[in-house]
Amino acid sequence: MGKHHDDLEIIKFIINFEDGSLRDVPVSDVDEVIVSIPEGTVYQMTIVFQVSNRTLKNLKYKQVVRKGGIPLKTKELYIGDEFAPSEEYHTKQFEKDTTPAGFLYRGTFPSTSTYFAGDEELFTSDWTLEVTKKA
Repeated sequence: MGKHHDDLEIIKFIINFEDGSLRDVPVSDVDEVIVSIPEGTVYQMTIVFQVSNRTLKNLKYKQVVRKGGIPLKTKELYIGDEFAPSEEYHTKQFEKDTTPAGFLYRGTFPSTSTYFAGDEELFTSDWTLEVTKKA
């Protein structure tokens, strides 16, 4: 992933699992992003980001998870109304979600995240969702 826009940099994802454990997934300055979540797990994702150069309004996030090139799950999430440039990091916690369960849902799924400011597409990043067997 490691890709960003001059005005928006995604620093990391934080995954909060139902058992209270947390997992940081670095995004900035890495070659590959793999998000690994056990099947049938309730989790909540937080995105950590920084805004530079100009104010971004109506910030949105679109996530597409694919299997065999076909979109399996698509989410569009609203990040916030307005973010001014700052040295500070911003966070946005999304609603709880659950990974699918069962043999057919285990494995790796190519995914993309696209970030928008209003109608302007800022950038798209590729990453991998890995659904593992629940211990």
